[in-house]
Amino acid sequence: MSASQTNTPASLQALLLPRREDLTRRWIDVVHGTYPFETIGFLRTRKDRFANPVGRRTEDAATAIMDAIFAEQPDEAALGKALEEIVRVRAIQEFPPETALGVFFALKDIVREAIAATPGAAVSPTALWALETRIDAVALMAFGAYARCREKLFHMKVEETRRRYSQVLRIVQKYGDVPEEIGSTDSQAAR
Repeated sequence: MSASQTNTPASLQALLLPRREDLTRRWIDVVHGTYPFETIGFLRTRKDRFANPVGRRTEDAATAIMDAIFAEQPDEAALGKALEEIVRVRAIQEFPPETALGVFFALKDIVREAIAATPGAAVSPTALWALETRIDAVALMAFGAYARCREKLFHMKVEETRRRYSQVLRIVQKYGDVPEEIGSTDSQAAR
């Protein structure tokens, strides 16, 4: 697919591609900025994959996401995997949806600022709109991944509660004075 087929003229690509690494770094800073203050320095300074898995996953995923946004033919499997990585961490850490996913919309501001910071840059509104539409599509994919992760976490918590309840009930039935009808009704409900 050519640049004209994606509605992203070569001028916009030519303007942003050389800055892709800087744009990625700025977006990672936005993502890190959503964490508590005491965590931000750790995420930014620790580069070891084992000492800082969240920071490393965020950087790897952000790079893959930016590559997909700027690619003429994005690799949807790689994009999906990168989105899953960054969103899974944010879902597990129980960010509210607007914080977990708002970082994707921040990409639009980062791109606009990069364009505005370039003297004499003339970008067609159609090209900018096409790029922002692609960012919106990535944000929607991230929302889907976030919803799946939160649903999976919910199911895991329900199963853990059921297991604990069942264990307690068995112990009480074995050693306690629980009437049989309460134990049998509750154990059926726990299944």
